[in-house]
Amino acid sequence: MKSFLVFALSAVFSCTTAVFAHDLESSADQSCARYLGNEGVMITAGDTKVLFDAFYSQSYGQYALVPETTQAALLKGAPPYDNVSALFVSHVHGDHFSPAPTLEYLRSNPEVTLYASRQVVNTLQGVEEEVSSRLVAFDLAAGDPAQSLSVGPISIDVVRIPHSGGPARADIENLVFRVSINDRLTVMHLGDSDTDERLFAVHQDHWFAKKLDVAFPPYWFISDPSGRTVLDNWLRPAKTIGVHVPIVAAGNGDAWRAEQGGDLFTDPGEVRALTAAGCDH
Repeated sequence: MKSFLVFALSAVFSCTTAVFAHDLESSADQSCARYLGNEGVMITAGDTKVLFDAFYSQSYGQYALVPETTQAALLKGAPPYDNVSALFVSHVHGDHFSPAPTLEYLRSNPEVTLYASRQVVNTLQGVEEEVSSRLVAFDLAAGDPAQSLSVGPISIDVVRIPHSGGPARADIENLVFRVSINDRLTVMHLGDSDTDERLFAVHQDHWFAKKLDVAFPPYWFISDPSGRTVLDNWLRPAKTIGVHVPIVAAGNGDAWRAEQGGDLFTDPGEVRALTAAGCDH
């Protein structure tokens, strides 16, 4: 009887341990994207979280702002917005970046480092050392080779692709960030990149150097033939989710996705699983 009891307890312990290990493995494999508004996205890969274009104050009457409840949770670092490591800013325009909410967030979350263009970082100069020490600027001209940086579980590759709109926007330092997390997930945020294929062709070695899991381009890349060529021939992501969708699409996302011919974020709070393991909402 005693030997049977020992065997039974051992079996239960082994089963429990296996389930616990499976839960840990599943959690580590989980990756998802959470839509904040306009081009604001939070990426979660295992225990690592990063933000793109999350703090801005201009809608220009066209684009979704981050809901106030989400802004408050971000500032507090409340779940699911806790334990963020990095904030990436694509460019200086007010529907992607505003100095005041960005500084408020950095002051409230001292573990977060901001990565952006020199143009963005210059708007934040003169702040206290505790914040300025966490501002990382990339000095890039259009056509310059990619710059790379690795910090803990995050690897960053960045190039400057001109802002859409042609010569009138040539002074805007629009950065395309490719971010790899824990060697498990690689995502790319394109800011407001132009769709001219020639701008991407000069960086062929950069695009082809690493497999891209998910791209977050402005939604017009999906429906515009030149944008689709860039996605298909140069970036080649396994998954594409369009952002910068007009606010009129909110509540009507399925129709917009069908019309544009691809996946889009349309309603702040939407979540997409980026790996087979899915993600906890």
